[in-house]
Amino acid sequence: MIEVPYKHPAWIEIDLEQFKKNLQILKAYTGATVKLCVPVKANAYGHGLVPISKAAVVAGADYLGVSCLQEGIILRKAGITIPILVLGAIHSEQISDFITHDLEFTVASLFKAKLVAQECKMLNKSVKVHLEIDTGMNRTGMRVETARAALDFVRSESVFELKGVYSHLATADEPDNPFVMRQLELFINFLQENGLRDDPNVIAHIANSAGVAVTKAAHLDMIRPGILAYGYHPLPNMPTELQEIKSCFAVKAKVAYFKKVIAGHGISYNHTYKASRDAHIITIPVGYGDGLRRSLSNKGAILLNGKRYPIVGNVCMDQFMVDVGDDSAYVGDMVTIIGKNQDQNIPIEEHSNICSTITYEILCGFNNRLPRLYLNHTGAQWE
Repeated sequence: MIEVPYKHPAWIEIDLEQFKKNLQILKAYTGATVKLCVPVKANAYGHGLVPISKAAVVAGADYLGVSCLQEGIILRKAGITIPILVLGAIHSEQISDFITHDLEFTVASLFKAKLVAQECKMLNKSVKVHLEIDTGMNRTGMRVETARAALDFVRSESVFELKGVYSHLATADEPDNPFVMRQLELFINFLQENGLRDDPNVIAHIANSAGVAVTKAAHLDMIRPGILAYGYHPLPNMPTELQEIKSCFAVKAKVAYFKKVIAGHGISYNHTYKASRDAHIITIPVGYGDGLRRSLSNKGAILLNGKRYPIVGNVCMDQFMVDVGDDSAYVGDMVTIIGKNQDQNIPIEEHSNICSTITYEILCGFNNRLPRLYLNHTGAQWE
């Protein structure tokens, strides 16, 4: 058991060595000519923006992907110098900050391209951009039929340095859905028709995590594996070379209270659980105020001393209760809410299944009230 010299009794553990191994596996799978863009948006999928980004750089990432200007600025202020691509929508008043912090960003329409050009001319500056082509996600980006005009405009204006052209796959995590190949065909045709596929100065990228796994044809010049980089498999049957990619995220806490509850007495708000016999109940200092889902009430479980015990009663804002039956527990004992404990495991997928959601939402839901402890080959360090 890791000694936790921290005053807060609950925390998230991130195995940086496993995370870096995941990236190294991805790089080996795609080959030396394919760049790796690691999406670190949304606090690096709950793992911690700056520590994860620094680990990604050490592991050989070529790019980092963020959703907004502010995330990019945080990384630059943290001393990260590799290319950073802002994938979200941008506004003209942000242009000077993109330039100041050397951030590449997305142009998703001719209208936005003209706004950017106008602002750059006023500032007498140039910008690095990626064009987003919508091949069927129907979220942002230009349709293939209309994207040529924006591409021609960007090529004609000296304020632009075109760094990349990309799209996003909508159904790659559905192995039998043919739409992924339709999107890939549309994208590659656009690249070829506009002289982009063979341009060594323009990076073509479309593959998300599922796209990386479903077909190597989607790898092109760069991949953007988000959930896969953090150890979660987007497909039920992954390529053999990717099966050693594993989760690096765990949630742990110390028992805050122990009491005996008499048979028939209710537990927590609204007494949704009543003890069927005299029971030992422990209180864990994590709640929905930390990002633990209230949907786990009377459905979830924790691990203590290698044994599994049920969450009982409604999860509260700051704590929840667990029935350990006739077993004993002591204040300060460590419990595992997500992750491994001896030979037992509660994967994050268990939480997402109970809560009828996806792993992404569970990961991103844990906020910064839970400190993060980063494990590496030299020891452990708090964020």
